Amino acid sequence: MADSLGEEFQRAREARGLTLEEAASRTRILPRYLQAVEENNYAKLPDEVFTKGFVRTYARVLGLDESTVIGKFNESGGQFYAKQAERESLKQKVQEEARRKKINRNIVLVLVGVALLVLLVLMGRERQGPELSPAREPSLPAPGPNIGPLSPQSGAASPVDPTVSPRASSGPTEVERNVSGALPLERVVPDDKKLVLEIEAVERCWVLVQADHGPAQEVMLHPGDRFRWMAQEHVILTLGNAGGVRVYFDGKPQGPYGTRGQVVKDIVFSRGEGARPTGASPGT
Repeated sequence: MADSLGEEFQRAREARGLTLEEAASRTRILPRYLQAVEENNYAKLPDEVFTKGFVRTYARVLGLDESTVIGKFNESGGQFYAKQAERESLKQKVQEEARRKKINRNIVLVLVGVALLVLLVLMGRERQGPELSPAREPSLPAPGPNIGPLSPQSGAASPVDPTVSPRASSGPTEVERNVSGALPLERVVPDDKKLVLEIEAVERCWVLVQADHGPAQEVMLHPGDRFRWMAQEHVILTLGNAGGVRVYFDGKPQGPYGTRGQVVKDIVFSRGEGARPTGASPGT
């Protein structure tokens, strides 16, 4: 039975009386690599191209025929390295598949997280209820004369109310506010010389009022607030939350003019029409 490549190397080295260390010194190849060659242990050797160079150099130092040695190496070592390449390719495929699954899993987790976040936002909006949509958000107030809270004892205007903001210079309109509840709206007595429009807030509501030909005034009402406007000829009212207020004209209840959150524009109250508005148009 023919010797293997490793056995042929070992027999040739021993015939020359060389140890592995001495052979390594002559070939300048590490002793462990020469030992792996003699044991046909290609798993401990580097890539095929380097191992073939070791075999060729070792054969030259030991006086063996290089072509014969390379032929034996291709028969034994070639099979090993072919299977090694196949194993390496399979390993890469497995790693690539694992990496792809990990990426897909991360994408699914991100999508689930985004869906949960959107759901939480929608649930939060539903709990808050519908938002008011006033025609215009009131600017920071700059009160003028004739604007102030009602005094529970006398009904006279006290220091100015910072929540009422006239849009232009003050006119003849009288505006009063009562937040204490001590002065009920029913106490208003109709006056032939003045029109009286009163608004009581049940919910937060933005209103815009123009009395006679004076400047328009915008007010942000909060639940429990009561405001009173007085005029000579007519009053034009716009509501940012028509379902959130109670309206009284000359002491008599009016409306309702819309539902909760609805904007209603240009409700006109005039002397000629008594306690009825002459027109109202709902806003969008």
